[in-house]
Amino acid sequence: MYRLLCDETLLAVWDSLPDEASAQLTMALSDVCHEPFIETEPYGIDDGTHRILVRPLVIAVLAVNEDKQTVRIYDIQPRH
Repeated sequence: MYRLLCDETLLAVWDSLPDEASAQLTMALSDVCHEPFIETEPYGIDDGTHRILVRPLVIAVLAVNEDKQTVRIYDIQPRH
C-alpha cells in the first residue's frame, strides 16, 4: 500500500470542497493508495510518475513514487 502525502494548503482545499466532492476524493484516493496506476491516468507525458485522478466532482494531480511507495497530491480542483 502507498502512503498519501499532502501539504497543509491542499488539505485546506480538500476541506473546503462540497461534501459530495470531498467524499469522492477521499474514496478515490483510498483506491489510489492500493493501486495508483489503475485508478489514475497519465498527466502530460506518460513518465510513470505524474498522474491525474478524475472523478465527476473533483480532479487531483498526483505524483507516484514507486521506490518510496508514496502518492503526493499536487493539486485539487473541483469540477463544474
